[in-house]
Amino acid sequence: MPTITIHFDERDTLPDLMERRASELGITVEQLILRFICTGMQDYGTDGGPAVSGNSLDDFFVKNGALKSR
Repeated sequence: MPTITIHFDERDTLPDLMERRASELGITVEQLILRFICTGMQDYGTDGGPAVSGNSLDDFFVKNGALKSR
């Protein structure tokens, strides 16, 4: 599994804000960051066309770019 490390200066307030927002939503900070990344990337690399059918749910996700093939 790929890992991405983010470093903040000790004086940055963003980590505290993220902790507070994650707490409000009842999720972890890691889950909040993943939501931010997914939202920021949602329009990148999509062709906007209709979804392609698959033989299974996994095949559907691969054909439509949500998962890599095995």
